[in-house]
Amino acid sequence: MNRRKFLLASASAVGLSAAGLAAFFSRSSLAGTLLGAFEDARGMQYVGGLHLASREVFGAQIPMRAHGCTVDPRDPLRVVYFARRPGTLAFEFDRSTNRARVVCETPADRHFAGHGAFSADGAWLFTPEHDFEQARGVIAVRDSRTFEIAHEIDTYGIDPHEIAWSPDCTRLFVANGGILTHPRSYRRKLNIPTMDPSFVVLDARSGELLEQWRLPDHLLSIRHLAVASDGRVAIGLQYEGEPERAPTIGALYEPTTGLQMLPVPYEQRAQLRGYVASVALSEPANLIVAACPYGRGVACWSLAERAFLGFVEAAETYGVSRLDDGSIAASQRDGTLYTLHDARARSRFVTVDRKSPIRWDDHWIAV
Repeated sequence: MNRRKFLLASASAVGLSAAGLAAFFSRSSLAGTLLGAFEDARGMQYVGGLHLASREVFGAQIPMRAHGCTVDPRDPLRVVYFARRPGTLAFEFDRSTNRARVVCETPADRHFAGHGAFSADGAWLFTPEHDFEQARGVIAVRDSRTFEIAHEIDTYGIDPHEIAWSPDCTRLFVANGGILTHPRSYRRKLNIPTMDPSFVVLDARSGELLEQWRLPDHLLSIRHLAVASDGRVAIGLQYEGEPERAPTIGALYEPTTGLQMLPVPYEQRAQLRGYVASVALSEPANLIVAACPYGRGVACWSLAERAFLGFVEAAETYGVSRLDDGSIAASQRDGTLYTLHDARARSRFVTVDRKSPIRWDDHWIAV
């Protein structure tokens, strides 16, 4: 059967009803939806999310693990999810029917990085891809209806992970992780001594390289992005040296000054374990947060002052996303969820039925 036309089973048919998934909330006034990938107790993979108001986990089963997603600006019920590296498939999920289908596959010499972004008008889908035969990073610009590649943009690095738009949608921000991998060795990292991560700003129309920034320590792989309304970008990092020696796990790009590492007090660096699963920012709360699942919590900085505010302990936190009220929603791998309003406290308000546990993946998008 043609994989592009394969229609995946709906959650109502064999997904959530079969798994018996449900979410039970204490009283909360939060509204909206969190979109993300997850797996059930049997290890089956899903795309979907969580309705905050209706207290419902929803999704459709897919054949491999997904990572991040992007929402069609013309149709917010249409969401595209991307396979985790080195996966090659993308899935279109219809929130109105809880059905998903495979919509495209990378060329034979490439794989997805788990992320992508629609253009502002929804006409194009931009997908960061790793060309492992040529050892180069590519952003494929695909027709958002046919998913055929119209043209390509060089990322001026390797291992492009997450991409994001500037507030005016004229520039693309690219996190070049700098790590060489090959599907024959699965996720093994092949060039750690010479890895070359960079944060890149591209002209979205021409693909021209406008800016390229590197951090002082080349072992800090640049992975995750969150964009403020003024064009600042919070960046999540993963350290490829000894975890306790990581100088930081976060950075901040500012259009006027470039890229700077976010400070972490020396005595707290070892606790963070040199690893960030996702990053988010909230301008109303003056807060940058980085999920540290190996460090069992969330690191927090002031967005305005770039000062380290502290560490909120919470086991296996992976996905973080800003909600409409300015708080940050954070997922734990065991299916629970909590919110952060500042760097001092968390408020847990969701617990998944333990009879049918789920595990959230690394990223959430609030809609």
